[in-house]
Amino acid sequence: MTHAFNTLSRTICGVVLAASIGASATAPAYAEEDIWPILREQAFGDRQIAEEDGAVVLETPQKIEDAAIVPITVRIPPHVKDKVKSLSIFIDKNPDPKVATLTFGPAAGTGGERSFATRVRVDNFSHARAVLELEDGSLHMATKFLSAAGGCAAMQAKDPDADTAGMGKTIVRTFPPALSSNPIWGGQVMIKHPNHNGMQLDINTAKFIPARYVKEVTVERDGELVFKLDGTFSISTNPNFRFTFAKGDNNELDVSVVDTDGETFSGTSKPQGGS
Repeated sequence: MTHAFNTLSRTICGVVLAASIGASATAPAYAEEDIWPILREQAFGDRQIAEEDGAVVLETPQKIEDAAIVPITVRIPPHVKDKVKSLSIFIDKNPDPKVATLTFGPAAGTGGERSFATRVRVDNFSHARAVLELEDGSLHMATKFLSAAGGCAAMQAKDPDADTAGMGKTIVRTFPPALSSNPIWGGQVMIKHPNHNGMQLDINTAKFIPARYVKEVTVERDGELVFKLDGTFSISTNPNFRFTFAKGDNNELDVSVVDTDGETFSGTSKPQGGS
């Protein structure tokens, strides 16, 4: 399925770029085209997806200041008691419509409100979707419309060399709940990485900056998997993830990161140094 979906993404990328440089008279027709049925079939086949049934909630800003840095949050309300199996986030009209797929492990937790948040690029006015898969195999979707454009091919205003300075530095934080009885903790992973998508121009040379972005993030708590993220260049520069995880013995997070150049980075919430 991954190969088929990547092939589809490249096809859609070509359609998006062709539409952007084509005659303006054809733009409204493309803007109204609904490509979700194709994305849905490629990602989930003929499986049923319950829409807006309250099992998953997608939060997006009403007013978007910068299409290259759009915050989105996915929440799983407390009344959903099942374990989560996976979460897929899409932006229909992006060159690569899939933002990320998260596969959850035993340390993802149950009980209380669970959530995942990040920042994304939005190339064109588009629907954003969060598709949640529960342990029983059922699929649930929440959808929001994003009124933003130009976030994928925005001119790179900084020196690309400066953007890569310190690349891979990974900061990991944990946040205990307000009530000690709450079984859900909070975590944050911040990665210094330009997440270049190959569509951005270097303002100094007017040449395209080669694509290089974070493609895989693995988060473990006390040695047990919280989630493994398969990401794309739809995630904004300097990826930032906020998420919940199950309370453990030590509640220490270890994070490993792989980018498209094969470079690996890591971070931990464990105290560094000292006696």
